[in-house]
Amino acid sequence: MISFPNQLIMKKPACFLLPFYMILLGIFTGCSPADGPRIDILHIDGASWASNVSTSYGWFGSSPEFEEEKKLTLAASDGDLLYMMLDDLDFYYRYNSKDGTNLELTFDTLGALSVYLNGELNYMELSEPSSLEAFSLLTEPEMARLSTLNVNGSLAEEVLPILQEHESHLQGLGLVLENGSPFPDLNELLVLCRPEFLVLHNSSLFPEPGGETNLEGLELLWIEDRIPSLSKTVACCGDLESLIISGWEPLPGEILPLSTLRMLRNLTLAESELSSLENIEFPETLQSLNLISCDTLYHIDQIKDLPKLCRLGLTACDKITRVTLPENPESLRWISLPESITHQEFERLCLGLPSVEVLEAIDCSGIEDLLPLQELEDLRILALQLDQEQLTGLDSLTQLELLILTDELFMDNSIWINELRASLPSTQVVPGSGLCLGSGWLLLLLPLIFLFRMATRRKA
Repeated sequence: MISFPNQLIMKKPACFLLPFYMILLGIFTGCSPADGPRIDILHIDGASWASNVSTSYGWFGSSPEFEEEKKLTLAASDGDLLYMMLDDLDFYYRYNSKDGTNLELTFDTLGALSVYLNGELNYMELSEPSSLEAFSLLTEPEMARLSTLNVNGSLAEEVLPILQEHESHLQGLGLVLENGSPFPDLNELLVLCRPEFLVLHNSSLFPEPGGETNLEGLELLWIEDRIPSLSKTVACCGDLESLIISGWEPLPGEILPLSTLRMLRNLTLAESELSSLENIEFPETLQSLNLISCDTLYHIDQIKDLPKLCRLGLTACDKITRVTLPENPESLRWISLPESITHQEFERLCLGLPSVEVLEAIDCSGIEDLLPLQELEDLRILALQLDQEQLTGLDSLTQLELLILTDELFMDNSIWINELRASLPSTQVVPGSGLCLGSGWLLLLLPLIFLFRMATRRKA
């Protein structure tokens, strides 16, 4: 046994405590909220298209290389809202790393559209009388595993009595409300389900805050701005972690007060008429800011005041030519470039953002080549919607784990794709595509999908 002189121990305790200090420092810095959530690569089997709504709002998503295989690859972090499709069937899922990164989907249309995730019931759509019957016949274990309900408004009066039969299992579900006539009492539905996340495509249904409106426990809200009480509604969601707003057209002087939302980590604004971010009071907790297709947005200087920002999305913001960096650029790990970025600005960002793990460049015609990406040693995931002549230097990025390119490249340049894969043997090279149909794409698309599905089922 080795012994140490007592005098040495008494005079230099720091020498022996230093390792413990280092361990504690590593724990606290490694788990610091400023580091942001882990970025996972998801492998999805059983869907024909998928997007991360929180980061892209469907502007660019994952598509299968071979249609018959239905295999997709996507990047996401805990709490992100994903939207997936299998032909005319759709599925909403809030990613939870506890489910693993290999997601196997099974769509079942017998009685009701049901989606099984890794073999267990996860999602059910209540859209016709037969689906209500199927829901009422669910077993206790099935109800316990059900995570999300999609309720169509045309069945509003019939839904509540059926849901009340399973009231004990409804707390904390995800709730998707779309299409059809208004609910006679949305308050009653919210009280019954106390949803963990709420997707509301017809925002005129949303009740005025106060009274019996129960938004306690709501962690994610996706809503349009066509309600006069948006700021009041948001203020009532004290547990909100993620907010997705589409179509917000702020009035002169209108402020979106988010600074009181101490849990808010993600804010996504899509197709909003903003010229700057002065209309928003940000909370210091914000880690992810995604501004998608905000074609009147000129500058984003306010992000300097977001100390924990680690994800910044500017996809299809065509008025932004210079990207303001946060005060701590080392914290930024995910960036989606604006459409009008110049090659010089692209070079500047690659030099100034040393910790970026995910970079997305969608329709960025000003990028001349990808040689500046060699500065990003931590780059793991790259999503590109660029022409082939812009991809010079891509084959040198051997550290990449995932590379998403447009499906047109896979169809028109299969030999080049094979050569690229040979150059990047450790990289998954997969196709991607957009589902954007113009302004309000998803709000217009979903009702069409629903009507098409109803028509085809009647014919069957």
